[in-house]
Amino acid sequence: MSGLKVSMDEKVARIVFDRPGALNALSPRTLSALIDICADLEKNDAIRVVVVTGAGSSFSAGADLPAFLPFLAGSDARATADLGRRTTNALAGLPQITVAAIRGHCIGGGLVLAGACDIRIAASDTRFMIPELDAGIPLGWGAMERLERLVGETLTADLILSCRALGAEEALRNGLVSRVVPAARLGAELETLVAAIARKPKIVLRITKQQLLAIREGRFDAREDANALLSSLKDREALEAGSTYITERLRRKDDPTRS
Repeated sequence: MSGLKVSMDEKVARIVFDRPGALNALSPRTLSALIDICADLEKNDAIRVVVVTGAGSSFSAGADLPAFLPFLAGSDARATADLGRRTTNALAGLPQITVAAIRGHCIGGGLVLAGACDIRIAASDTRFMIPELDAGIPLGWGAMERLERLVGETLTADLILSCRALGAEEALRNGLVSRVVPAARLGAELETLVAAIARKPKIVLRITKQQLLAIREGRFDAREDANALLSSLKDREALEAGSTYITERLRRKDDPTRS
């Protein structure tokens, strides 16, 4: 079995790391399956949001090292060693908005995959950790650059070199996650967030994701914003959303932020 469950409705795809007995540890087979899923999602024009979660009480305890070792000693060792980077890039490069809902253990490769998502929300019981150096291996999967961009160079160095645990509140203060809620409320918080994103016009979600990717990859050009605006003004769904927004804002002129 791949250790993944995938489901889709009209606008939302859900990927679940599904090895709760092993704290959702990531085997080579799991990573290969995730690459294939991302390839399918990349071609799926209907899906607007991709949700990544873990089964049971944890997000993921990271790479399943015993499962990796036989492959790292074989003829495909280089490809296996590069599998995590390829998986992370596949998830990060999806055209849809990606949301990770995290609780319990979010360790090593699990943290790297969560970091590849656009939005991360966490339960208050979440513990983040990068224990690779204690395991005698350097941090891989392209994680150094990604983590440095998320939390800065100093905290990145601290977490990697100390291998200490990071609690949810410290993760929130340092921008690793955008929200922390009690574990019992994580599911409801996730569904509210996903529904709010999924009901937005598809074209503006895709444009926004392209902008996010351009910033992360160092190729953002603000002059393209004009083209993005003109494209949205030709889209029927976006125009209808704009008309509704203006009408509702006028109705709530005393407080435009009120639902």
